Amino acid sequence: METASVRKQRFMVRRVAPLAPGIRWLAPVLVAQALALPAAAAAAETWPTRPVTLIVPFPAGGVVDKVARQMQEGLRKRLDQSVIIDNRPGASGTIGTAQIARSQPDGYTIGMVFDSFATERHFYPKLPYDAHKDLAGVSYMVRAPMVLVVPAASPYKTVQEYVAAARTPGKVSYASVGSGSSNQLVAEAFHEAARTSGVHTPYKGGGPAINDLLGGHVDSMIASLALCLPYVQAGKLRALAITSTQRDARLPGVPAVAELYKGFEAYSWVAMIAPAKTPPAVLARLGTAVTATLRDPAVARQLTDGGFDIVAGDGAQANQLVQQESARWGRLIKSRNIVAE
Repeated sequence: METASVRKQRFMVRRVAPLAPGIRWLAPVLVAQALALPAAAAAAETWPTRPVTLIVPFPAGGVVDKVARQMQEGLRKRLDQSVIIDNRPGASGTIGTAQIARSQPDGYTIGMVFDSFATERHFYPKLPYDAHKDLAGVSYMVRAPMVLVVPAASPYKTVQEYVAAARTPGKVSYASVGSGSSNQLVAEAFHEAARTSGVHTPYKGGGPAINDLLGGHVDSMIASLALCLPYVQAGKLRALAITSTQRDARLPGVPAVAELYKGFEAYSWVAMIAPAKTPPAVLARLGTAVTATLRDPAVARQLTDGGFDIVAGDGAQANQLVQQESARWGRLIKSRNIVAE
């Protein structure tokens, strides 16, 4: 009969028996993971404990930068930490976006991107990051319809007159903020729908493009409402059509492109992103702070008056937007043989 002492010895032997050689390496890994889980959860609960850096991959004064600065104070209040805006322009936004992707996934480095984020991979196949794998959506923040504008002294008074002129190859030119930009893509989609053509004139940013448009050096531009609204309101540019499905209350006399070409719709947009492995709890808290800031009446009014529509979508909606926009414009880029210079 087995005594209590024997049973105790057998238990002790069983407890300290060595692991099989094939799985021995798992022991320290499992222990480390077990210890890391509570630490990660605790860090997410206390985040943030220091300032948060918000990378804007475009120059100061641009559309994305304006949205970031209008959000800055609201985020500071809701996170109870300073939010530092770090402009990292260059290479159509890919330099700053690469910096976001390389950052520690701890919630202390985040970023805001423009609509071009969804189409970069179609123009730059050797990007140092994958928008779908290395970066995660935090919020689909705002969007703005785009507007076909011409100089105030332009002979084109209506979109129909513009289309009639564009039926003659080489007669009408259009500006963009750069090759492969949403300005170019939406303009090409417009000409595809109208069965016309335009001579693309790329610039290095919205400022130079608008300046040449105002000076009459280029015939037209399809620009974000947020970019061109002040010039239209000041009588310096004439709006011929808007790319929302219906007319916009900010430009009530301007027809929608969809009134001529059924189903036509396009928007410029801004989203917030973070490194892909950022803890879900941190992403959730950050998303909540962004939504609350966007829905603050003062912030919402400022953005709306500036030409934006408040979306305040969550991270899943931001990820879905990027995938849908990439697929949509990828087809156009291929069919129209559009390349970034």
